[in-house]
Amino acid sequence: MPSKEFCEDGMDGNAQDGLIKPNADAVTFTSANNEGGGVTLPILGDAVTTVQYETNEERKARRRSHYVVYFTTFIGSVGFSIVLTGVWPYVQQLDSGVSKEFLGWVIAVNPLGQMLASPLLGLWANKAGSSRGPLLFTVALNILGNALYAILSVFGSAARAMMVFARFLVGVSFANMAIIRSYIAASTTTSERTSAVAFTSAAQGCGFIIGPALQAAIAVSFASDSEAAADVLEYQLDDETPVVEWNMYTAAGWSAAFLGFINFFLFLPCVFQEHHIAAKEAQFHKSSNETNENLPKPDYLTVVSSLVTFYIVQFVFVLIEVLLVPLCIDMYAWSDETTLTIIGVGLCIAGLVATAMFASVGTLAKKFDERKLYIWLGLVPLLLSMGCFFPVGSTYPKIQNCTYSNKSIQREARSMPDVNLEVIKIPVDFQNYKYFRNTVDNFISEESESFSNEIPQLARFGRTRRNIRRREKKCSDTGCPPEQEWCKYTPIIEIPQLVVACFIAFIGYPVAFSMSSSLYSKLLGPKPQGVWMGILTSTGSLSRMTGPIFVSYMYTTLGTRWTFGLLFFVMIFTVLLISLFFRRLVPMKITST
Repeated sequence: MPSKEFCEDGMDGNAQDGLIKPNADAVTFTSANNEGGGVTLPILGDAVTTVQYETNEERKARRRSHYVVYFTTFIGSVGFSIVLTGVWPYVQQLDSGVSKEFLGWVIAVNPLGQMLASPLLGLWANKAGSSRGPLLFTVALNILGNALYAILSVFGSAARAMMVFARFLVGVSFANMAIIRSYIAASTTTSERTSAVAFTSAAQGCGFIIGPALQAAIAVSFASDSEAAADVLEYQLDDETPVVEWNMYTAAGWSAAFLGFINFFLFLPCVFQEHHIAAKEAQFHKSSNETNENLPKPDYLTVVSSLVTFYIVQFVFVLIEVLLVPLCIDMYAWSDETTLTIIGVGLCIAGLVATAMFASVGTLAKKFDERKLYIWLGLVPLLLSMGCFFPVGSTYPKIQNCTYSNKSIQREARSMPDVNLEVIKIPVDFQNYKYFRNTVDNFISEESESFSNEIPQLARFGRTRRNIRRREKKCSDTGCPPEQEWCKYTPIIEIPQLVVACFIAFIGYPVAFSMSSSLYSKLLGPKPQGVWMGILTSTGSLSRMTGPIFVSYMYTTLGTRWTFGLLFFVMIFTVLLISLFFRRLVPMKITST
């Protein structure tokens, strides 16, 4: 029975405090995963000693800290993706004149914040010698950003700018992924690190998938009361009576903020404790000199190719999630509520399928070659999915008709206070609603006397409108906007075709995401991977930033054929790239002397 001083190894990271037990039965270099974080080393001929760097209680606490960071990874991904399906109708509700290009920037600013903040947070964690402070700070930013997203209605004409700012804060909060990956590398032994990195990637991937499903599930819960949810007070006194709205879009923000509160509690000292077992392992090997592991340099070319494929996998999948709602609204002339409800049911089912795929990746990787799984069950399904999205039918989308009649303008004027409808005469030329409003604004600024004679008291009407914070009501007609010229000559993606394409994508993405992260980690070997994982995090951020911007411009300008046709060829390139490096996608070979 070992002495008490050997069992109480403390938290100072000294290898000499590890528990050393003789084990005559062990004859190979193995991992003692069943009893603690340790390794079995051949010492003094046939005698073998197991070095255990922690007690069982400390190992349980270390595992608990891993569960906390897995949950944090999941929450961060949900915070990014929960708005992907709802942000387009939400921003249209706040400002009907917004374009799809703005949608791309709203989504892209999130990973931009993550990319800019990652090195700063990493420096903070290094200087402080602890991850708790930066993690608590980022979780608090996550709560603030999602709460701001939920109360955008109180900011009036500044709502669009505040939406960008709120999403930027959430992106900065997601920069904790660099700290999390660094902590995973520091709190695992060499034998545990690959599986821990894979779990982190799985948590991140599940968050990306389940986030839109949560938004859609919220939309389904609001569907029965869609009229009440849509019938928001449209005219309010300027800055005097701000209203915090409760609808399917704001509920998503509040839900993400609530998850953030839970996450914040989990990082308090009573739950989360830091355990740096990698330092104990490294110090023991350095002091004992029982093994001399010669770690070669990584195969940098293969590492770069792995980063490229990781970028493309995230680029393609985020693009699908961003495009799904506006595409269905344009192609099938569905209303916002109908679109979110139908996509909600589909995404909930797809989320279950994707979660099952994430859970099965580890088992499949033990039975089959990881590289073959990566290609045939990951990349190839994504390639087929892009092909299925390509429109080939003969049915064309309905074109939206956004003209307004005199009667609708009179109804709008009737809601304005202090306006005498009897003396407002609106000519036939003002059939177009936007033209009518622009003419009013021009009249007020230029004080056109001739126009005033044509429409008495219109200036008073305009000044009254100026003193009211009004959210413009978007065109009530459904269909493809007339400014998207490609809608006139590009057929729709048939609904069965869309379902099959999405189903295949949700099968391929979990495998491709997990395998790319796992193979990347194995290429780097057992050395500390904090910096390399930071590069992987930045690559994912860059992918999620450029994807929405690309799709917003490509889809709006050129349409579905160019968008999915180009992505199809990108996926062909990805499959060929991985096939070219197939023989080199192996774990780092280590020689021991």
